[in-house]
Amino acid sequence: MPNKARLVTGLAAAGVVAAGLLASPGSAATRNVDVNDARVFNPKAVSTTVGGSVHWTASGVDDHSVTQDRLLFDSGAAAPNVNFTRKFSAGTFPYHCRQHGDQGMRGTVRVAPQVSAAPAGLAFTVRWAAAGTQTGSSFDVKYRVASGPWKTWRTNTSANSMVFGKGGPVALARGKTYSFQVRSGSGARESGFSPVTKFRAS
Repeated sequence: MPNKARLVTGLAAAGVVAAGLLASPGSAATRNVDVNDARVFNPKAVSTTVGGSVHWTASGVDDHSVTQDRLLFDSGAAAPNVNFTRKFSAGTFPYHCRQHGDQGMRGTVRVAPQVSAAPAGLAFTVRWAAAGTQTGSSFDVKYRVASGPWKTWRTNTSANSMVFGKGGPVALARGKTYSFQVRSGSGARESGFSPVTKFRAS
């Protein structure tokens, strides 16, 4: 595959996301989470794609909320009949129920950045947000080359994606693996850094 970016395989079991082609605008999935009176979110941890949605619905009658720990999203005061959806940018988003968080009613949404071979040669595009995402409007992006140290690529950028390796921040080399993590933010509110996405230039 000359002049293409090649997937890094065998990484999922280690908690690393193997990068694939960017999802088309209509292909982002919706993940469903049950908000129930056993005081758990089911499933407790979900992953979706950049631009994908998570939909929380109540199956019981008790008061609950869906409140991100740093308030990047919030369904409001605890109430019955929760019916709440958010469209996600990259990051790790721990959340809780306002009423029962101290009793263990907590969950996490994880979203890894996506990568595609573009526009030409070894350079490739890294995407961390999409039109209409609702979990932050500014993004911190870091990268590393092979097993080297993590370095900052962008801080507080409002862009949804950028080309890596065209005009910096490094000169790409065939066979090298490049890793990325992103966090989403809005003012002082921010997510945790996303799962790692790895991409090999070849």
